Amino acid sequence: MSKSTRWLPTLLLITGGLLLIWAALVSVKPLLSSYQIREGDYLLYPQQVDLPLPKVASIRSTEPAQQDLFHSLVHSPYTPTPTPTPTPTPKPSGPVIRLVIPSIDVDRAVVPLPQYRDANGNIQYDTDALFATNSRLDLVGQTLTSVDPGQGSNIVLVGHNYNMGYYAWEGVFVNLKKLKQGDKIVLHTKNGDKYKYYVKKVVQVPYVARSESELNKHLRYLGPSSVERVTLVTCGGAFGSWSARIYVVAK
Repeated sequence: MSKSTRWLPTLLLITGGLLLIWAALVSVKPLLSSYQIREGDYLLYPQQVDLPLPKVASIRSTEPAQQDLFHSLVHSPYTPTPTPTPTPTPKPSGPVIRLVIPSIDVDRAVVPLPQYRDANGNIQYDTDALFATNSRLDLVGQTLTSVDPGQGSNIVLVGHNYNMGYYAWEGVFVNLKKLKQGDKIVLHTKNGDKYKYYVKKVVQVPYVARSESELNKHLRYLGPSSVERVTLVTCGGAFGSWSARIYVVAK
C-alpha cells in the first residue's frame, strides 16, 4: 500500500466528522431562533424601520463632545452669573467716650462738645461745660464737626489747660505740650471699640490777630483730613490771655 493510500481512511473520517458538526449547527439554529423570539420579546422591535438604514457616519450624536460641554458651561449665555459675596459693612464705632494718654497720665471721659450762640449771634463751642465740678474732674469734648474713629478723617478733642495755682483742680490738658513724637493715644468708643494712635507732632499756633490768614492756620488742624487722625486742642500762651492754641496731631 502506498503512503498516500494509508492516509485516506483518516481523511475520510475527519471529513465525515466536520459534515456531521455542520449538519447539527444547521438543524439547531432555527430551533434556537424560534425559542428566543417566543420567549424573549425584548428582541422584537414594534415600530417599522425605513430601509435602507442611514450610514453610521451620517448619524449626529445628540450628546455634546467634551470640548463643547466645557464651552457651554463657561460661555453659555444661559449660565447664571454667580452672585458676588457682599463685602461686610463694618459697624459704626460711635462717638469717643474715653481718652487715655499714658505718658501724661490722662484717663478721662469724653462727651459731645455743646454749642451756643453768643451775643452777636455767632455759634460758639461751650467749653465751660467741660470744667471740673465738686463731683467730677474735667471732661474732654469731641467737637460736633469732627468724625468718629474708623471714619477716616479728623477726630477733634478739646480740653482745658489750667493748674492748681489758679483753680482747685488741674486742667485735663495742662501737660499736653509735653507730649513727644511716638507717644500713644487710645480712644474708647461707645460701641466698645478701642483705637490706638501715635503722636506725629505738637505745635503752638498764635491766636492774637484773629485775622483770616491766622484763622486759616488753625483750620488746618480743626478741619477735615484726607487720612484718619486725632487732633487734641487746648489753650496756650500766657494765663488769662491764652494767646495761642496747642495742637497735638496723632495718627
